[in-house]
Amino acid sequence: MIPFDSLTITTSLTFSEVLRRLDEIVTHPKLLKIIIPFGPPPPKPYEGRISGNTFKINRIIIGSHLFFPIIEGKIHSQPFGCSIKINMTLNKIVLAFLMLWLWTTGSIGMFSLFAWLVEPSVGAIFLPILGMFIFGWLLCLIPFKIEAKAAIKFLAILLT
Repeated sequence: MIPFDSLTITTSLTFSEVLRRLDEIVTHPKLLKIIIPFGPPPPKPYEGRISGNTFKINRIIIGSHLFFPIIEGKIHSQPFGCSIKINMTLNKIVLAFLMLWLWTTGSIGMFSLFAWLVEPSVGAIFLPILGMFIFGWLLCLIPFKIEAKAAIKFLAILLT
């Protein structure tokens, strides 16, 4: 229910080649980001940290897209290449807000539904409340899945 994606990319690249390719696309995160909407694109499409055999990155975007995935990966050396285990999740603050939103609207909506089933004269107040639940969920899920699919395609091409 909560947006999450995971995959494993198997490649014939060596551990150092995988790190080099990641380093080519990842810049260190900046505290203050100034991206001009119609200016040149950033030199590297992702920002984050690469440390040892792990990385945590996200795409550099114009504006504030809170529902884009944070990509965490772990590189495992194998006899003939590497295996990269990737997990994509929401930002922890966004995830906490989403869980609060879904819990609140879902529980109030269900309570209202049960009240309506017991006493129909209450009215169908549960419909807009459950609509808020669905709206909040889709508002998060759709941008996350679109960006996760694009990130998976980009990483698969980069690392194979």
